[in-house]
Amino acid sequence: MDYYCITDTGLLRDKNQDSYIAITNTYGDFLVLVADGIGGGNAGEVASGEVIKYFDEVFKESGPFASIEDVINYLNYHVSAANKRVYDYSVKYREYKGMGTTLTGVLLTANGTVSINCGDSRVYGFIDEMMVQLTVDHTLVNQMLEKGQITYEESINHPKKHYLVKAVGIFDKCSADIHKVKDMDYYLVCSDGLHAYVDEEQIAKIVLDKEKTVRQKVEDLKDLALLSGGYDNITVVLIER
Repeated sequence: MDYYCITDTGLLRDKNQDSYIAITNTYGDFLVLVADGIGGGNAGEVASGEVIKYFDEVFKESGPFASIEDVINYLNYHVSAANKRVYDYSVKYREYKGMGTTLTGVLLTANGTVSINCGDSRVYGFIDEMMVQLTVDHTLVNQMLEKGQITYEESINHPKKHYLVKAVGIFDKCSADIHKVKDMDYYLVCSDGLHAYVDEEQIAKIVLDKEKTVRQKVEDLKDLALLSGGYDNITVVLIER
């Protein structure tokens, strides 16, 4: 397995409110998470940073996982615990009121791979020259699209495109989408600083390029997001199985 991670402030933001982790536990299980903070001032970076710090603390000593259900239960428990940490901070400190973060990633184990998602960061899988979005965006526009209230064409430039309906830390309880996913040749975990500004055809072309290393592909994806305006913080993690 090979992987590479990168994060960049972008061209318009003063601070980088994205955080990420790529960590292996004692049993060789591999966890990648990307968190994209929301909230004014320092609140967004505090929210994303605290969630990532939490998983850094607990994951090293985790396992062994007896089954894929064990993996899913583990993630459900710890996403709830991470949510409580962020929420408690927001209640305790006035300057952090209303802060939250997306939380998206994959956990690769001997029992299979599980995706995690809360918010609008994404996991993509690549297999047999195909690109598949493995997570569903928790946005108002996506909700409207699923209900047939708007068309796909209307969703692309909708003024409320980035309104989240779910995030970690906003409320005292939080549930993420946690599912077993198919084994893939590549997993790409990214914040919306990439997928909102670079179309999927361009992303797939870079990831599926057989001539480039994983690191080169990640650098190219980041550079493309910057060339597309660099409107948001950009975080990209690519894993090759």
